[in-house]
Amino acid sequence: MSESDLSGDGGQQPRWRGILQLAIIVAAIAAAILFARAPSREFLEIDPELAEARVVPTAAVIAPVATRASHKVVLTGTVTTLGNVTVVPEVSGEVVWVSKNYRSGTEFRADETLARVDAREFELFLANARLALVAAQENLRQKQDEAARAAEFMEKYPTRDVQSFLGTEGFLGTEGTVEKAEALVEVARNKIALAEITLAETRIRMPFDGYVRTTKLSPGQVVERWVTRVGEVYAKHQLRVRARISAYDLDSLQPVIGRRAVAVADGRTYETVVERVSKEVDIETRLASLYLEVLDQETAPMLPPPGTFADVTVEGPMQDGLFVLPESALQISGSVWLVDDGRLTAHTPVSVGYSDDGWLVRAFDSRDGIVVGRVPGAREGLGVNAVAAGTAQ
Repeated sequence: MSESDLSGDGGQQPRWRGILQLAIIVAAIAAAILFARAPSREFLEIDPELAEARVVPTAAVIAPVATRASHKVVLTGTVTTLGNVTVVPEVSGEVVWVSKNYRSGTEFRADETLARVDAREFELFLANARLALVAAQENLRQKQDEAARAAEFMEKYPTRDVQSFLGTEGFLGTEGTVEKAEALVEVARNKIALAEITLAETRIRMPFDGYVRTTKLSPGQVVERWVTRVGEVYAKHQLRVRARISAYDLDSLQPVIGRRAVAVADGRTYETVVERVSKEVDIETRLASLYLEVLDQETAPMLPPPGTFADVTVEGPMQDGLFVLPESALQISGSVWLVDDGRLTAHTPVSVGYSDDGWLVRAFDSRDGIVVGRVPGAREGLGVNAVAAGTAQ
């Protein structure tokens, strides 16, 4: 072989190697693309009916019996009073004394003197009224004496005019008749009574036992009759609880007036009774208001102050024909699952409310039982194995 042939074969070998490498690379890319487009997981199609036949879930059921029960309505409320009393003086003048029981937060008794306005002027009015009574009584005595002498004169001188004997001002110089003198005595007595009332009004007091909400009255302060506000108080035994309630709950409690309820405020329990219901609803919340009277306030060792939050539980009326269901029976949208011939079916009972024992609903046909708890994959028509709730595993 010549040298030229050897050199020609050496040039062809590198060319074929390059082509082979290029082909391998193209094949690898094509394989990668093919595998990337292929499904990553294979799904085994199973007949749903066949799978249901193989795996039947267990449903725990109960068979309730219709009974007589009452529901409870739980509300939130606030302690209030029948009304706060604004304290204003009945006379004008300078305050000369304020009781230690007339401070914000203190307790006072009925007719207890809480403060006193300077009474010297009114004491003088009373003294003058008493002197006027003495003068009126003396005038009456003189008139009665004059009348008696006039009668003697007429008996002694029947033909004489008695007026010429009495004169224009009477026998003793007094004016008017006995009847007028008696009226003047009554007027004087009434003036004394008015002066005594005015003097008593220098005492600031209340006609009831109560508590002081707020006051800034102090000695030396000048107050004006029926104008100056010197504090705010409320009666001790007139606490009420105001609780908001929906129209649905209100209807479920009818008749609601007189119904008993329990209020818990500041950790203490108070017996209450529904006293009245608001005649209008709140424009924003559309809720009405119950007003409950706190019972036995006179004997309670401690009462909640106004403004305290309270949890109220109102006992509803006793009703027949109710199922008492556990809350685990409640499904979405207030429905329950029933088992009917081995399959699930949904039913929405008429809810009455809740009690301490559970959810109260109107009695209905419960078929083969009411499901309690969860059923995996629960749906309408699902086949289940119904077992009593106490034996379900």
